[in-house]
Amino acid sequence: MRPECVALMALWVLGSICPSAGMSTCKLLDLELVKRKRIEAIRGQILSKLRLPREPEPDEVGEGEDIPAALMSVYNSTVELSEELAQQGYSLPSQETEEEEYFAKEVHKFNMKQSNTSTENQMLFNLSEMRAKLGPGQKLSKAELRLLIKSVNMPKGVEQRLELYRGLGEHARYLTSHFISMESSNRWLSLDVTKTLKEWLDGPDEEQRFQLKLYCGCGKQEEKFGFIISGMKNQRGDTGPLATKMQKPHILMMSTPEQQLSDGTSRRKRAASTDEFCTEKSESCCVRRLYIDFRKDLGWKWIHEPSGYYANYCMGSCTYIWNTDNKYSQILALYKHHNPGASAQPCCVPQVLDPLPIIYYVGRQHKVEQLSNMIVRTCKCS
Repeated sequence: MRPECVALMALWVLGSICPSAGMSTCKLLDLELVKRKRIEAIRGQILSKLRLPREPEPDEVGEGEDIPAALMSVYNSTVELSEELAQQGYSLPSQETEEEEYFAKEVHKFNMKQSNTSTENQMLFNLSEMRAKLGPGQKLSKAELRLLIKSVNMPKGVEQRLELYRGLGEHARYLTSHFISMESSNRWLSLDVTKTLKEWLDGPDEEQRFQLKLYCGCGKQEEKFGFIISGMKNQRGDTGPLATKMQKPHILMMSTPEQQLSDGTSRRKRAASTDEFCTEKSESCCVRRLYIDFRKDLGWKWIHEPSGYYANYCMGSCTYIWNTDNKYSQILALYKHHNPGASAQPCCVPQVLDPLPIIYYVGRQHKVEQLSNMIVRTCKCS
């Protein structure tokens, strides 16, 4: 059996523990034992996701070396994106097979390129740089265009519809839109541009542009932007040193080995579920907190950021009411007859799992990657 499959099975088992209570037949386990086994499962899971056959040796770690500012910027942007999507109830990436989603995604950041020929509200990106960063054998898995909305000058309750286009002039093609209001001030806006980037990277062009417009209804006069996007030309003419210090529009790109790539990359909305954490008196299915310190719990010095994270796990009883009117009663009875040692009642298992971005060292090389399904957010009875 492949290592990643073993790790997946371990995560399923150790990420969901049901003590016997009520009608549940799940086995009771000691909490400390559960934590130790969960920690060891995470150890193997991280190594497997990163395709590392073993933990890096101490002389391969480069512990005292400074992390380049550009790499920290990639990491911070990835963390921000993950947190924003989690708050919105979306998961990223999605619609992949379990094997494709399992492995880590390498993350790259590409800032908008400064151009003297660019007019207001246009964003130029260097495709040659993107192709060079991806390299042979790597394919685009996900791409997000990130814009920081600044200085919203609209009354409360008023909003403008910001539209994103690829290309310019008669060749411009509408991609997506987002409403901007006073609540958008000082917030990042993320727009999925995966399909467009795939087409651009497969083409011959060295550069391409996105364009931003305001929606204009039929017969209405064209509106002026009631907000400023950080790092872009605007009405005040911020093109000097101040503009260079602003956070520019950029593309966050995630890549995977070509043989593991899936064509499905659109976001999926999470199913509703309980996000309640367990209390001391909790007996029903809930999320139990578990913090993993990479140095203390795993003895690892080769992961630079973060120092640890809340992996969490599911625990609690899932009662099942036997009812003669239930159409599944006969099926469950038959299942129990043929599998006397198995549980016919549902168990408490993870429902929503979030990714974990990390900076790590291998051979004194720093890398930013995102590990999928590492943080248990919600649980369900299944």
